[in-house]
Amino acid sequence: MHANLLDNRDEPRIVAELAGRLFSHIEAIERVAEGKSTRVYCIRRAQDNFYLRILPEAGASFAPEALAHTLLREHGALVPEIIYLEHCNESLQRSVMVTTAIAGQSLAHISRGQDIRKIVQAAGRDLALINSIPVAGFGWIKRDGSDASMLCAEHPTYREFAFEYIEGDLALLRRYGLSQQELAAVHSALSHYDAWLDVPQAWLAHGDFDVTHIYHQNGRYTGVIDFGEIRGADPFYDLAHFRLHDGETLPMSLLSWLLEGYREITSLSSHISQILAFTSLLIAIRTLTRFLNRRPDDPYHHIGWQAVRRELWTLHGFQ
Repeated sequence: MHANLLDNRDEPRIVAELAGRLFSHIEAIERVAEGKSTRVYCIRRAQDNFYLRILPEAGASFAPEALAHTLLREHGALVPEIIYLEHCNESLQRSVMVTTAIAGQSLAHISRGQDIRKIVQAAGRDLALINSIPVAGFGWIKRDGSDASMLCAEHPTYREFAFEYIEGDLALLRRYGLSQQELAAVHSALSHYDAWLDVPQAWLAHGDFDVTHIYHQNGRYTGVIDFGEIRGADPFYDLAHFRLHDGETLPMSLLSWLLEGYREITSLSSHISQILAFTSLLIAIRTLTRFLNRRPDDPYHHIGWQAVRRELWTLHGFQ
């Protein structure tokens, strides 16, 4: 639980009162297990559902995330629509946002016989639109103000964002089993592909893009959800994140289909395979380290170690 998360026993009542002001004919309001620390309530009506989210941090605002949703919908991406935004609810003392629901369920739940390729290609087109939104700076999107006229991030350069924790991360991985040979391979990759960190412009990244955030209904793509981890990054960060987790949830690789859809909107470098492997390695190192710090006995560690070593092996073949 986030250290600043509001512990308010009156929260369900406050949520119900707010929902009652926004909607009529509410059938139910349910707390849902969605989001890592953000509190999420589903407002159920006869014909449609809505999601009410409460940010855990005092002083933070949903305004930048709402701006991202608005910009993406203007670009034609299928993402939830913002119905209501409150920078700081007086009763909750937290920022509140209400969105429409994306129909269907995530691609993690797909029935046999449905055309997965078309769904993933459509998601690739929307991902290219997501990654076409400019951001001022790199790293986590700043949420410290209600006046969100543009998306701003924490670091002036991509290198600063990418290497913010690298020394400490590698030191921890050494203690948990990264061999000296593997450490040397990491440094070799960082040196060999260093020029790819000279990114002149940051672009919006979903930040946590995988099959669980791609939605479909009856075999038809319906949209992308959960922009709680948006950041400014290089234009291929989300593709690299998807590559990192490709095959974990579904017993097949979907990256090639995602790239097919992506290329319909945005041209890709001839070195895209190397770029994705390099970025995926950086993400894998950071993700594995965070899990080791928070939950040393988590079974995900095995997958994390596999990912780090797989990308090292892949990059070694390119060098």
